[in-house]
Amino acid sequence: MTLENRLSEMTADLVELEENGAFLERLFSMEPGRWLDITPLCSGLTEAEDRLEKLMESFEVPLQVTWLNPPKSMYGNGYCVIIFFLEELHWSNVALYNKQWFLR
Repeated sequence: MTLENRLSEMTADLVELEENGAFLERLFSMEPGRWLDITPLCSGLTEAEDRLEKLMESFEVPLQVTWLNPPKSMYGNGYCVIIFFLEELHWSNVALYNKQWFLR
């Protein structure tokens, strides 16, 4: 599996898996549009931390993440966009997420 595929899989799990709720809680506590190093957001999430640590051996710059409120979503209110970016590889992954699901 390529490094890009492993990054995509890990970032999708951060958004989708219930056990990674602390990641979303930390991310959404920051203002929209602020780029963050993903490492502290994964703190205490054992599986995510382990996967990230192994992936980080392959690059020198931090994996970054931000979230944005889109001006209007065709899916209705409450949706946001989560963007993961690794400049060194020119890699990104974008997730559409219903933030209201998380806030319940």
